Amino acid sequence: MAFPKFQTKEVLNKVLNSGEDALKVDIDNVTLKTEGSDITVEVHTDKAEDSMLIFANTNKAGSGTSYVPLVDSDGHLQVDAMSSALPSGAATAANQSTIIGHVDGLETLITSSNTKLDTLETTLTAIETDAAAVEVLLTAANVDHAANEALLTTIDADTGAIKTAVETIDNAISGTEMQVDVVAALPAGSNAIGKLAANSGVDIGDVDVTSLPASTNTIEVVGDAAEDAAVAGNPLLSGGRYDNSERTLDNGDVGALALDPTGAVYVREYLGQSGSILVTGTTAVTTSVSGTKFVAIQFIEDTVFASSGGLVATTEQLWPDDTGTGTTIDSNGGAAIDSVTFPQGMTIFGRWDGFTLASGKCIGYLGKV
Repeated sequence: MAFPKFQTKEVLNKVLNSGEDALKVDIDNVTLKTEGSDITVEVHTDKAEDSMLIFANTNKAGSGTSYVPLVDSDGHLQVDAMSSALPSGAATAANQSTIIGHVDGLETLITSSNTKLDTLETTLTAIETDAAAVEVLLTAANVDHAANEALLTTIDADTGAIKTAVETIDNAISGTEMQVDVVAALPAGSNAIGKLAANSGVDIGDVDVTSLPASTNTIEVVGDAAEDAAVAGNPLLSGGRYDNSERTLDNGDVGALALDPTGAVYVREYLGQSGSILVTGTTAVTTSVSGTKFVAIQFIEDTVFASSGGLVATTEQLWPDDTGTGTTIDSNGGAAIDSVTFPQGMTIFGRWDGFTLASGKCIGYLGKV
């Protein structure tokens, strides 16, 4: 529909647009925007001065009837309830009461839980205290265990000693009789003893010797008993050894006298009994006979010993030596035999491990030392 044209000279607050087919209205805060072929209008309203209608369509696609929403005098939007039935789970007074009941129950449960938590905390504190006490008890038990272990070790040692003692006693019993060794002096008495053991310093009274076992021991008879024994025809006996075999005696030992085939006491010359050697050259001479030394050297010609190893004394400075001076005997005298000439027919005595001649001849005699 076209509006009738107005005269351009009329002063109106409404005018036509340039096409004269619509009103041109000036509105505050309106902005026209163009983006390509699209044109949009932005309207900025003032709450205090501007108002506008809001239309709602009966179809979400915009193809239905448009209506203006209603508000009450307080500006609240009016809504018509089309049905009294609420969807499942919607809030009602009954549901709210139920919810309130559940909330109250939950609050009671929470209060009870807090009480139980307080009780549990108290119980845990008591358990912690008891655990500390148990730890103290366990520490004491460990100490007692260590003491018991030490005591058991001692008991084990004592038991072992008792076992050893019992075994010793058992070993001392032969059949039903215990074997006893008398180790101390017996008190005075008239009881007879079948066997006496050696006991120094104990007087056992008079003893008659009726026989002696075969032995090399000697019996010393002193005083009148010696004379009586000789008169009674009981002389001391002696052995008949007179061969070249030897008997070794230590200091303090005693031995039987040896007799020769005629019954006389056999006396063997000690000097040279182990052998002798004639030396006519300048080679060193030593003994290979065990337990012997050269005990004498007899010169059958004028003889000179070598300067090195000439005459080697078993103990230097106690017997003539090629280097020793005999100071053990006399610190102011003595001299080495080096370069000394020993005349024919002379014999020297001592203890030598060996000797070497520079010239001359001699006989060396071995002896046991």
